[in-house]
Amino acid sequence: MIAKTMNQQLYSVEFEIEGPAAMFTRPDAGSAPVSYPVPTYSAAKGMFEAVVRLKSAYIKPTRVEILKPIRFESYVTNYGGPLRKPNQRNYQLAATILVDVHYRIYGEIHGKFSVRDNGKTKKTRPRSGKKDHCKLLKDNFDEKLENGCTFYAPCLGWKEFLPTYFGPIREKDKLPCSEITVIIPSILHSMWENQRLQPTFKQDWEIVRGVMSYETRRPANAE
Repeated sequence: MIAKTMNQQLYSVEFEIEGPAAMFTRPDAGSAPVSYPVPTYSAAKGMFEAVVRLKSAYIKPTRVEILKPIRFESYVTNYGGPLRKPNQRNYQLAATILVDVHYRIYGEIHGKFSVRDNGKTKKTRPRSGKKDHCKLLKDNFDEKLENGCTFYAPCLGWKEFLPTYFGPIREKDKLPCSEITVIIPSILHSMWENQRLQPTFKQDWEIVRGVMSYETRRPANAE
């Protein structure tokens, strides 16, 4: 799908992902992590970047559709990561994860800002006789997604939660779960801002009839 904004075309991309388990961790959950019901903005962006990435353009997630009812289950795993105390052995980590998940995720392609020698920024735009970096990213994304080629293995939050399907949307007419309407008091938006570790949160974010927007608090289908 292609839309026009001002004098520039806006390219959109989408994919479908399904799997037996997912974990999109709430930072406020403490030592027994609990998942959000949907992928965070950062998680969705990572799924797009698993397919293809460019220095001159990027994919901005815009919305997610939930295609199966939300189900939480308890999960226990052995943890041996860097958050252990010094000289501490592996220990059991209890978590509350999502099971049997199925999403459609949509995004828009934007040009990146490049930094000049004088410290100022300039947005990359196609010029006469030059490549349209946004279109190039869209074409590469669609081709690689169709062929099942990825830059790295996409995951549903935690790296061990791999999808059983990741690819083009199979049933475009399938509707999101209309019974799912939830207000998330605080949802993690992104961990990074201008290449610096700076977590940002969105307050009172809404899932309405199975749809959540990454851009507006209340999605368009709520009207």
